[in-house]
Amino acid sequence: MQRLSVLLLLAACGDPSTTNDEPDAGPSAQVDAAIDAPPVEPKPELSASASIGGLLAIDDSGIRATYKQGTQMLPSYVAVSLTQMGATMSCGVKIKPAFKSFSTASTSTRYFKTVLIDFSASSVHEDSCKWDDAHVLAKLHEQFGAYVVGFAQARFEEDRPNVDVFLDAEKPFPNQTANITYAGGGIAYAMAADGTVGTALVQPTPGTLLPGLYDF
Repeated sequence: MQRLSVLLLLAACGDPSTTNDEPDAGPSAQVDAAIDAPPVEPKPELSASASIGGLLAIDDSGIRATYKQGTQMLPSYVAVSLTQMGATMSCGVKIKPAFKSFSTASTSTRYFKTVLIDFSASSVHEDSCKWDDAHVLAKLHEQFGAYVVGFAQARFEEDRPNVDVFLDAEKPFPNQTANITYAGGGIAYAMAADGTVGTALVQPTPGTLLPGLYDF
């Protein structure tokens, strides 16, 4: 009777001399490969050109983030040339400017209404330098403080319908006079209340700014 019980037990448990080579039916234990971290962009010491250019859609509230031209919505931007310390070649960035406030400025012969740009609160739109965006904006704020841009009807008849352009900053421009004025250096297109820009030109009286797209 004891031998029969042992045989029955072996039949229930299977032959211990055999091995099971079948894979487990459970989920794979394979670990997904780690996703590569994004490359770290450089943070070099750099300086910016005192003179900037761009397209600014300005209305009674300040600088509009976008304007409409045809069927396209396009951003206001300013273009800045940057040079790494010790380098001879420059590169450029286009920045969507954060509006800080309106102000006024004058030279010995001209009077302007201005917009102040806060680089520290702005964002990078296009970047040919491939440097860290936050670093670039911090360096621009460090160099300029608020950047000042103004427009007015051209002083000289031969420069019209273009407008005179005024550039300045809270901090003195390095290796530059106190401010920069370009006679007839810009052109302003009329802009509707909804941000639509047409082909008609505007020439704001000195000390005022008319709603428009200012190309400088």
